[in-house]
Amino acid sequence: MAGKIPQAFIHELIARVDLVDLIDARLPLKKSGANYTARCPFHSEKTPSFSVNRDKQFYHCFGCGANGNAISFLMEYERLSFPEAVAALAADLGVAVPYESGGPAAPDGAAELQSLYEVQEEAARFYARQFRSHPDGAKAAKYLMDRGISGESAKLYRLGYAPPGWRNLPDGLPVNALEAGGLVIRNQDGHYDRFRDRVMFPIRDRRGRVIGFGGRVLGDEKPKYLNSPETPVFTKHREVYGLYELLKAIRKPQRILVVEGYMDVISLAQHGVPYAVATLGTATSEDHINLLFRYTDELVFCFDGDAAGTAAAWKALNAALPGLRDGKKVCFLTLPQEHDPDTLIRSEGLEGFQRRIDAAAVMSDYFFQRLMGDDSLASLEGKAALIKRAQPLLERLPPGSLRRMMTARLGELTGVETAARKNSATLNRNSVRGNPSNHRPSLVRTILALLIQRPGLIRLIDGEIRDRLTETPKLASLAETLFGLLDRQPELTFGGILEGFRGSADEARIQALGSWDTMIPEDRAEQVFRDALARYRESAREQRLAYLLEKTKIGALGREEREEMAKLLREKPS
Repeated sequence: MAGKIPQAFIHELIARVDLVDLIDARLPLKKSGANYTARCPFHSEKTPSFSVNRDKQFYHCFGCGANGNAISFLMEYERLSFPEAVAALAADLGVAVPYESGGPAAPDGAAELQSLYEVQEEAARFYARQFRSHPDGAKAAKYLMDRGISGESAKLYRLGYAPPGWRNLPDGLPVNALEAGGLVIRNQDGHYDRFRDRVMFPIRDRRGRVIGFGGRVLGDEKPKYLNSPETPVFTKHREVYGLYELLKAIRKPQRILVVEGYMDVISLAQHGVPYAVATLGTATSEDHINLLFRYTDELVFCFDGDAAGTAAAWKALNAALPGLRDGKKVCFLTLPQEHDPDTLIRSEGLEGFQRRIDAAAVMSDYFFQRLMGDDSLASLEGKAALIKRAQPLLERLPPGSLRRMMTARLGELTGVETAARKNSATLNRNSVRGNPSNHRPSLVRTILALLIQRPGLIRLIDGEIRDRLTETPKLASLAETLFGLLDRQPELTFGGILEGFRGSADEARIQALGSWDTMIPEDRAEQVFRDALARYRESAREQRLAYLLEKTKIGALGREEREEMAKLLREKPS
């Protein structure tokens, strides 16, 4: 049975690796106060917003929000899986990765996944050979030539051909892995190849591993395109076609063009637009948006001008809304109905196509244009309809300048100050006046942030505080896990704490608390922490006393509760 990497070993790795040295070897860092900075490797930027803290063993980008520890960095920067990142850190330190089953077994599922990657790779090689070795390979090669695809492009994208017939894949490949990878289909007579008599487009992940295929018929048969089913290594709403090739050509693309077809991606790259990707037979998802925003600040969706293309563009806009933090941009390029990107760039040339991209409608314009439709804003009914359609969508935007300005635009169009606009204006006025209630963090947030960022402060947490925090419903899981980690390893850095929460429901909250700038000087941190604990303790006691006093009104106090109330009253400050 496959083994699991012990959590204690992972924490030891995090403790032994110096994150500054690890990142600096791959991305030159510059000392800036207590931190080290650089331009973020996960999105395009002109001024450095990527910060690494040696004491916390944590990195954070103030531009795109990327953050994490040494393992997270390797996973994102070098596109490694979690077990691979752990193995890479261990190799750097010259230690072997132990496994709880008594290994050296592979981590859970790793052997099975590796088998899937291997059969996908072997299938890609097999399909590529068929251009030359199969009697029908010439017609597939001619099809690509007729579509204007050069031999160089076919090689770059590893295009191939699946011959006709039911059983063509090499006999030496394990059938179980072929089936799990979606390459063959079982029936009562055995199994048969999923892809037959099709031009094959290998789909590669960000590391260049083949994870699936798209196959196109050479004639008019249906379906025209057939894609691999979802497998343990291939999830359609998390992958796009052509991203690996794009990132090899352009490390930090200024924009990424999102199109619908494999051929569009290849043709555009061949004609001078190497920054296009395609969704894989599915609607654009939030995962797609988040993935692409790691590498660029601008996405341009390029869809056909027919009803299907219009629907796809609107789905893409909806998926993009939650990821549109300030600094991110989404545009929409609607193609003439008689063209797709492939035919249009051949017809107009690179300059003409580029002009269309530059003139693509920005999200805010496209948003209101689509929502207004044919409704007239001259009538109250038309204005009411627009507000009803727009408000739920605007609420999906992250707080920030774009949300405020789009809310204001809705108010201008309708002449109505919406609730969202009122709230935004109130917040702005309070900010201008310096209303302290908008800036004073809660005691719990201060306590947890200081503890996470300076784990040594755990020595100041007494039993009463622990009980209060672990008995608070919304904090119980986070507090119990945090205290458990620090009880076992009080020397943990924040990077180690973050690793202890990897994959949990509280991971995002821990990341946010760890990257929050408390604005507290290091020499005052312990005293501020002590003061916050004292105020939290007093507040908790006041709340408990108020509860018990209220309960006396119905005469429901037991003996222990009466004693507790008397004690709280004696201790209450005069």
